[in-house]
Amino acid sequence: MMGEDRGEGEPPTMTTIDETAIRNEVAVIGALARGLHEFLAGLSGDELNAQSACDAWTVRDVAGHLTNRAERQIASMTRGRTGDSDPPAGFSPPADMMAMSAANADADIEYAQSLGDALVPTFEQRYRELHRLLDGFSGDDWRCACWHPRRGTMTAREYVSQRIQELAVHDWDIRSALDANAGLHPDAIPVLLGMSAHWLRAAYNPGEAPPAGEVRYRFALTDAEAMDVLVGPDGARAGAGLHQGEVDLTVECDANTYLLLAYGRLDLDAAVASGRLRAVGTHGLLQQFARWMVGF
Repeated sequence: MMGEDRGEGEPPTMTTIDETAIRNEVAVIGALARGLHEFLAGLSGDELNAQSACDAWTVRDVAGHLTNRAERQIASMTRGRTGDSDPPAGFSPPADMMAMSAANADADIEYAQSLGDALVPTFEQRYRELHRLLDGFSGDDWRCACWHPRRGTMTAREYVSQRIQELAVHDWDIRSALDANAGLHPDAIPVLLGMSAHWLRAAYNPGEAPPAGEVRYRFALTDAEAMDVLVGPDGARAGAGLHQGEVDLTVECDANTYLLLAYGRLDLDAAVASGRLRAVGTHGLLQQFARWMVGF
């Protein structure tokens, strides 16, 4: 799993402004950043250099990626509020998404290395700066268009939810490298559940083995509303209450397990063997789901 591919998808378009919901999400960003900073500050040099759950990155590299992305968000939102949503000077988009992912992975490794021992303090500083910026936004500020390299632009409101998605998923990438029992931050799970429907649509990549017809999945979550996924030859759709009638596969698990599967982080065989996840329906469809949702 590449680094940015598995933590940064396109959030759903949000047209209404719920200031209370946004403030709650800003608070979640703060909790995630503070908790991760405390964790990183307690690591040894060997632990920082350990392989993370992202194939291309060490723990240090993931921390560098998150720091770099906070810088980018600060710059994009600051310019966006003034009406400037153009790409930054010198930005040249790669030919395709896979090329962009590879270029980003290499750039974030170089960025992390350039910071040396200042990496963890810089992480804390950037997220403090981001929090101050978010505290200064209100009302129609959240509708301003801000530059984003994959989408072209996204609203400031969308950037808030995306920051939770990326922080939460990469927080797990870091912690799971050192703690086999690591889970997603509980405060982030409600936001991730809302974003996972869009992520699955974006992550669907059947390669040379697309389904011949529609395949209906239902994730019956023990601690949240069920999530339905419809996979077909031309794409995938996801959402609560999508299916009426029978489904091809029902997957019973908690929200944390579903999200780790959706974001390509779950050891499927181990989850099934331990009883963490139970599938009822056509044999092989669970493994096929994991192969189809590979990201970009």
